[in-house]
Amino acid sequence: MHIEFIEFLIRGILIGAVYGMLAFPVSLLYATTDSVDLSVGAYAVLAAAVSMAVGGVLGIALALGAAVAASLIVGLLSARIHGRRGGRSDPLVVVLATFGFAVVLESLILTVFGKDPMVRQAFDQAWMLGGIHISPQGVLNVATALLLVALLYVWLYRSAWGRDMRACAASSLAAVLAGIPVSRIALATYVVGGLLAGIAGVLILYTTGVSYSAGLHLTIAGFGAAALFGLQSPMRGFAGGVAIGMVQSLSAGYLPSGWASAMPMLVTLMVLVSGRANVAGIVGGRA
Repeated sequence: MHIEFIEFLIRGILIGAVYGMLAFPVSLLYATTDSVDLSVGAYAVLAAAVSMAVGGVLGIALALGAAVAASLIVGLLSARIHGRRGGRSDPLVVVLATFGFAVVLESLILTVFGKDPMVRQAFDQAWMLGGIHISPQGVLNVATALLLVALLYVWLYRSAWGRDMRACAASSLAAVLAGIPVSRIALATYVVGGLLAGIAGVLILYTTGVSYSAGLHLTIAGFGAAALFGLQSPMRGFAGGVAIGMVQSLSAGYLPSGWASAMPMLVTLMVLVSGRANVAGIVGGRA
């Protein structure tokens, strides 16, 4: 029983790393623009579909390119909405626009790639460590996620671009007065978010697989991971993803069938209702 529990826990960490990666674009955009992109999950599914159809390294490259292109369209759409409203648009309008784009993207994926489940396996068998089965793909997921965490940290806290992003997070008006190109920062944030979601989508393809309609579920998972410990911090979002992955794995192992996907969302809902999730606006940079 003890080994079984540890195995479920490790499996949850390996799965949660992908959820944490989906939290990155959610947190980055919220911290920079005070908005949320509901197309994040659709970018991941699009990347998985392209990688599945083409295959190999070329497929992965095209998959990431497709995710970035889709996020660029959403970023331009967001900028257009802000422009029509004199730069004072309600963030909810942008959120609804991203949801509409996600629906369109889901229909496009269904039309072009079909409704069959998409999954690839890069490894034939699991590793054994002390009697515990460990997925090599899961280890690769965690390694990739930790690398991205390190790169994001350097980008946010050790680069001029990251400094400008944190300035936008603190006050977009003050950033404009300081000469920071807020609109370009926002557009770049959408594009980076698309790239991160695309990477997560490719990893999901090689881990559990994905269906054309999984976009909304992945978006909710990413938002839940980001909101668990604070929407404004991509680093905390990764920790939230790991926590959700562990809850899902333990639920699948010890609770009745069907609760595995519901329990992480239930835990997230309880955190939000309790008021413990730090989703307040930015008041001085990221934690």
